[in-house]
Amino acid sequence: MSESQQKSRQSRLLLNVVMIVLETIYSFVLKHDRVVRLQAKKFVDQQTTIKINSYIPYFDFYVQFTDKGILFDLKEPEQAPELSVSSTLLDLVQIFAFANKRSMKKLRIEGDQLLKDEFKDLLVHLTAPKLLSDWKKWLTNPDDDQLTTASSKRIAPLLEKIDTQRSKINTLQVEVKQYQNRIKKLQARQKRINSAFCVIGILFFMLIVYNLSQLF
Repeated sequence: MSESQQKSRQSRLLLNVVMIVLETIYSFVLKHDRVVRLQAKKFVDQQTTIKINSYIPYFDFYVQFTDKGILFDLKEPEQAPELSVSSTLLDLVQIFAFANKRSMKKLRIEGDQLLKDEFKDLLVHLTAPKLLSDWKKWLTNPDDDQLTTASSKRIAPLLEKIDTQRSKINTLQVEVKQYQNRIKKLQARQKRINSAFCVIGILFFMLIVYNLSQLF
């Protein structure tokens, strides 16, 4: 076996070990962290598969949400991925270890827009700072997910998103009112133009009739 083949085999073995570790950690998190479970419910119900691509260095792996946990695998599953996420290994580490917002913004995500938005929301709760902020509640929270409580750090992104959406809604409402006012003005102007054409048409018709009466 050549040296390059041996290094490739060792890298593959290392990646497999990392996949097993990640699968164990995040399956445990999904089982015990009720905030994550609520955020991931749609992904689990739909058995969503996500392809993660690192282009520096280059490698692919797949994440699948199941009722047994979050599965990590280097082999492409039979089910086609619903989302494809591309990033560098450094940015992935920055995201999951430190919840780095700049690295999150660099993510390139392809797939359904609604699913992309929901994945971004879930991703925030899978970062180490968010998980560590609420680990004590894993033991004290009730089993009912509807009664789940979370620290202010966990819900801060959701509140921020709600505020942003509320701001967008208010902006859209203002724009709608502006368009409605413009439409009313255009309709009023059109009525005046139509009335003017009617008056001109009547006067023109009367002028023709008058001229014809003068001829005969």
